[in-house]
Amino acid sequence: MIKLKTLRLFLSAWFILASCSGTKNKIEFVPVNRKDKKSISSFSGDLERYIYIYTERILIKNPPADLEELKKAMMDYRNKKGVPLDKLDTDEYSMNFYRYTDDTSYFLNHISYDTWDGQTKYLGSQRQDFLGFVFSERCPADSTHWRTDLLWYIPNKEKLEKDGFYNSEQENIIPCPKPKDPYQ
Repeated sequence: MIKLKTLRLFLSAWFILASCSGTKNKIEFVPVNRKDKKSISSFSGDLERYIYIYTERILIKNPPADLEELKKAMMDYRNKKGVPLDKLDTDEYSMNFYRYTDDTSYFLNHISYDTWDGQTKYLGSQRQDFLGFVFSERCPADSTHWRTDLLWYIPNKEKLEKDGFYNSEQENIIPCPKPKDPYQ
């Protein structure tokens, strides 16, 4: 009888430990679905040539605190769930990542809007929750190739309060191929 109680106590303790160990926060990506993902911009300064940009916005529940893990998670998601670059008819492709909060989750069911006092409420205004983006653009020498950069923000509450933005860092993931030498 004592062995049965001991076995029952051991199994109960093992079950509790096993269920507690599985409660690690799993990273979850939540796409913000918008009807118009393709937009026109002329920010390059050339008003005669429009630039077409395809943008996706993603909220991340439980983003990793470690910067390297965050960068890897953003790149992995982009590679697995992003639109293949050879399928795009745009000049640029951007996948923006934000922390999932009450403020950012508002945009899962609402579109951006202008308030009566002239302020605009849009996902990009949630600077404190912006994590970074993976950005691809066509190479100037060969438009069949794409250059991909990863940009992320370094959270600094004092900098955000003082200047209204974080410092950012950028890493080139896939460079444009070097142009062929015409004399070879």
